[in-house]
Amino acid sequence: MWQIAAVRRAFVVLAFLLAGPGTASAATSVTFDITPAAPVYGSTATFSGAVTPAAAGERVDLMADTGSGWALLGTTTTAPNGTYAFAMAASAPGSYAAQAPGATSAAVVLALRPRLTARIVGLPYPGSRLVVRGRLTPASSGALRLHVGTRSWPISVRADGTYTARLPTRHGGRYRARVVFTPNSGYAATRVSRRYRIRTPYLAIGSYGRAVLALERRLHRLHYALRHVNKFYGVDTYEAVLAFQKVHRMTRTGHVGSTVWNRLGTAGIPRARHPRGSHIEVDKTRQVLFEVRRGHVVRVMHVSTGATGNTPIGRWHVYWKQAGLNSHGMYYSLYWLRGFAIHGYVSVPPWPASHGCVRIPMWLAPGLYSRWGIGTTVYVYYS
Repeated sequence: MWQIAAVRRAFVVLAFLLAGPGTASAATSVTFDITPAAPVYGSTATFSGAVTPAAAGERVDLMADTGSGWALLGTTTTAPNGTYAFAMAASAPGSYAAQAPGATSAAVVLALRPRLTARIVGLPYPGSRLVVRGRLTPASSGALRLHVGTRSWPISVRADGTYTARLPTRHGGRYRARVVFTPNSGYAATRVSRRYRIRTPYLAIGSYGRAVLALERRLHRLHYALRHVNKFYGVDTYEAVLAFQKVHRMTRTGHVGSTVWNRLGTAGIPRARHPRGSHIEVDKTRQVLFEVRRGHVVRVMHVSTGATGNTPIGRWHVYWKQAGLNSHGMYYSLYWLRGFAIHGYVSVPPWPASHGCVRIPMWLAPGLYSRWGIGTTVYVYYS
């Protein structure tokens, strides 16, 4: 009898060896899960589960739905307790499942969160160019929208996923910019937030730095005459600020505080009184001069007209030009009526102070002289 029992045991061992490790019996079930549930694009995701009955060395295949059928992504084997795991870079959304001999898991849908970056770049002052820049990866995963306060607008994403969106800088204060991602199929919603502050520092002659650069750039874009855009608040910056304050009927101080900053944030290029042709306009009320080309103001200057109000109003023409400095202290003069002229002068206060001429800062006079010839129309008026 013992011989028969030994033969039977030999046949069982032989059958087990022929079948190979882990295949003594087919699996009855396979569980399957993905961690994290919505991984970031390109990060490592773990595909794991367990095979029942538990056995070491059981083959498990990771399968993905390609849209035209299931494809094999990888193979592993189970631990003694029947568990298995795959660690892979998550780069394709869709349905995934695990398969062992005799059983297949339920499919799990993988949704990815794209990589979304954002940083704020520029000068944080009213009217300055301030933008949020970043990248969406992959670029085709969805759409972006920028939210600031109660306002929102779409962001255009380039083919390489980069984007640039202008931030509002009309007023001083603290703000929060939110870049919100609306997903296409297979991706999960996400967003990034960045806080920024629009500053309104006090500036005057002698100030230096990024705030002055922002001020000068803004004045230059609004066509106020400046000698330099160079971070230094010099006399030319002071006189451009005076011209801006005059145009907007503000207190004529020549320095900048929050009131001036906030007006800079909302201001536009001044409009010509006579919106046709090329000419010079002198506004006696606001004490400014406009250079007008094809109906558009291209340069604004701070001026001082007659102290007694005697600067003649009307439509005139330049009839004589006198270069250099004359005996009356008039510098590069454009005469438009008798002895009345537009000319540089050493003193150009914020109020009417001349004998009747139109005084402009000395540093502006040679340029104005060179740009306008005999016959130029000059309009002088009260606004």
